[in-house]
Amino acid sequence: MAFQVAITDNDAWTEEIEKVRGATLVVDVHQNWTGPCVAAQSTLKKIVFDHGDKPLKMFTADASKLTALHDYAGPCEPLFMVIKDNDRVEIKGLDAPKLRAAILEKLGVKE
Repeated sequence: MAFQVAITDNDAWTEEIEKVRGATLVVDVHQNWTGPCVAAQSTLKKIVFDHGDKPLKMFTADASKLTALHDYAGPCEPLFMVIKDNDRVEIKGLDAPKLRAAILEKLGVKE
């Protein structure tokens, strides 16, 4: 079972991201020629394992296929969006401690 769900079209983005309230959503934004950030998967899996009892969902999204991500198409630098109730934090590059901290903050977890 995949721990990340691929958002492949604008309707899925609207349903899974824009309309969801109360859950922490993590989106690995990638380019069609790079795919999701493999190096981040161990960090994300650990968070899912440790905090799977909380409202947390993980996604991947190809920036070139979604209108909402059009401005992010092109660069190959990893980009993660941590979203809760349309409040979004962007983590550019693979900064695992910063990504983890942003997710835990949105989950309301204090360490």
